[in-house]
Amino acid sequence: MRIQTSLKLALALAAASIFTLGLNAATPEPLPRPDYLKVVREYADAMIQKGRDRYGAEHSPLFASALNRETMEIGPFPAIPGVRETDRSLVGSNPQTEYGLYSILYELDSLTGKSVYAAEADKTLQFFFTHCQSPKTGLMTWGEHLYWDFNRECMGGDDAKHEICGAWPFWDACYRLAPDASWKFAMGQWDHQVADQATGNFNRHAKWSEHGPKINSDFPRYAGQMIACWADAYARKENQDRKDRPKLLTAMGVIVSRMESNMTKAPTGYLIAGTDNPDISWPGSNLELARCLWLSAPLVDTELAQRMKKFALQQDTQFLGLPHTIASDGGFVSCVDTNTGKPRSRSMNKPYTMTWSTGYGYENHASMANACYARYQQIGKDHGELAAKYKSLILTAADLYLKSEPDREQVLNPGAFASAMELLLNANKLSGQNKYLERADHFGWLGVELFLGDGLPLPKATNKHSHYEAITGGPEFMQMLLELHKRLK
Repeated sequence: MRIQTSLKLALALAAASIFTLGLNAATPEPLPRPDYLKVVREYADAMIQKGRDRYGAEHSPLFASALNRETMEIGPFPAIPGVRETDRSLVGSNPQTEYGLYSILYELDSLTGKSVYAAEADKTLQFFFTHCQSPKTGLMTWGEHLYWDFNRECMGGDDAKHEICGAWPFWDACYRLAPDASWKFAMGQWDHQVADQATGNFNRHAKWSEHGPKINSDFPRYAGQMIACWADAYARKENQDRKDRPKLLTAMGVIVSRMESNMTKAPTGYLIAGTDNPDISWPGSNLELARCLWLSAPLVDTELAQRMKKFALQQDTQFLGLPHTIASDGGFVSCVDTNTGKPRSRSMNKPYTMTWSTGYGYENHASMANACYARYQQIGKDHGELAAKYKSLILTAADLYLKSEPDREQVLNPGAFASAMELLLNANKLSGQNKYLERADHFGWLGVELFLGDGLPLPKATNKHSHYEAITGGPEFMQMLLELHKRLK
């Protein structure tokens, strides 16, 4: 079976090479592209059938975040440049790094007409929210530093570092499957993540097992993602009668005030990266805060909603006023000196984005441009001048990927390809020009070759690492292949 699969893939990749050459030579009839839907279904089927928790005393429907792609067994696995060891979930499950897989499973239901995929996603999320939550704090074993350990049947990682690593897009499913646990998590972020509920001083790290919040690492993107979680919980019909519901409105107001205050702590007026990092500002983090505030504003009362939107627009104005060099083959400003307003370096932070960068603490052009696209979608109808500037930056960044090829001699991860493909698909929507769609297809081809070229159904962690590891963006790459299928059919 594996030999047959490898042979089929080899033939497909040969066709891909001919297709690419054919485009360069203006061949009238390029060969058919790979069946992206088939590739994604094989990944989903393999994860459902063989990629789950079959370890320790209690087996569960949780998906493994890292696997040997041949044996479908959990770690250990070698180090990956740019990935901190403390962020890896090598012997368990971390749903926040696997969100692309859940998106695929829910999407496949409608594309295939088979309800099994969404049912398997439901089964996994229900187990996670009913078994992997701290009974004392309500925080989950997920994010940047925590996971559920399959062998030990308990929290894995650093107990003092609960830190969400992105907004959670599946609250509809989670409230349907585990409403009390979902509510408890929302309250837990206020009661156990925010140390000073009067001033809003919080730390992105909190203790999972018991109350123990810290202060001063009040990152803007984290503030926004907490607010988005609270606004969602506050507005849900099923939560209207919960006695603690008013606390969430208070929580949102306090954290908005905290961010407003943090904009006054630098001479240039830039929103600081955090109380313990007052000399720098992270434009990407500030854009995520703006996105979350805009998303949350319609769910709260009028006065707070107006403050949220005003603050978000201030971030837009500051971001668009930065000396981005994307138009001259440079990059977006990714780190700012709040004393001078100029781009700067800082330990792990670089002053500008790069095309294919994948290391911790810095961004690539595509991921920043996708953040711009999110804001463009939110403000486009009512704030045309700002939207036009975002559109220009997005298309300029996309144009860089029309001519840029990743260096195969360097370590490349599927997440970078996913970001580039997403940007090109966004540019196609914005412009209506097929060149962006064709280029996204090109990176789909190339990604299949680099990460799936041996015929196994799970994508490699990188082009230099043969195992699967969700933290490097494999699930998001497969999600973009599915999006390509929808756009190209």
